[in-house]
Amino acid sequence: MAASTLAAPGTKYGPCAEPCPHTDCAHTRRMAAAVCPLCNGEIGYERRFYNDGDPGGFDLVHALCAEDQLDRPEPDESTAGGLR
Repeated sequence: MAASTLAAPGTKYGPCAEPCPHTDCAHTRRMAAAVCPLCNGEIGYERRFYNDGDPGGFDLVHALCAEDQLDRPEPDESTAGGLR
């Protein structure tokens, strides 16, 4: 899966810098305001993210958060809860 980014407002591919009636600008702003379920931070602009759900949906997660989660070792069930 490839990560995406949202261009910042006022840049060449970003939403308008000022409030506007453009559908694409509103969609981009909603995506940027979506909350990453792993860190509870906004997806934001100029930051890599994945769409973890349906295409066109807002199930967005920061790429770094998702990649960090994948890199963590699985808990050892024999020591789960601090018991040996």
